[in-house]
Amino acid sequence: MLGTLQNDEIAMYRQLTEQADRYLKSLYEQDNIAVQLKRMLAELLEFGEANADAACRALRLSRRTLQRRLKAEKTSFQKVLHEVRAELAISYLRDTRIKAVEVSVLLGYSDISAFTTAFKSWYDMPPVEYRQRFLTEIT
Repeated sequence: MLGTLQNDEIAMYRQLTEQADRYLKSLYEQDNIAVQLKRMLAELLEFGEANADAACRALRLSRRTLQRRLKAEKTSFQKVLHEVRAELAISYLRDTRIKAVEVSVLLGYSDISAFTTAFKSWYDMPPVEYRQRFLTEIT
């Protein structure tokens, strides 16, 4: 049982990283700072470090320079982080093996209610309803 659980967890981790990699590859075709930040945040979310300080270190930029460059592109750190979370949330919710609470953790939310509130603001429905609609569409 323990070996199977570990194998299942390893398989799930691999699939999640593959989903994140596909998302990252779609961003590599562009080269503005917002896109670079999206790539970095998607990677940092895997390690639970999707914050401005970690992103600045990874991008080798000061916080002020990042803010200035994002402002020039008419966006902000929080907007980019929300976009990454929104896009990855859809990807993760389409995988029925991942529970909504696990999605919330993967996206860096402190609890499921914070994730549900954010998801509703993006898609006008809770994550559970999105998953049900998605499953209805594919069957």
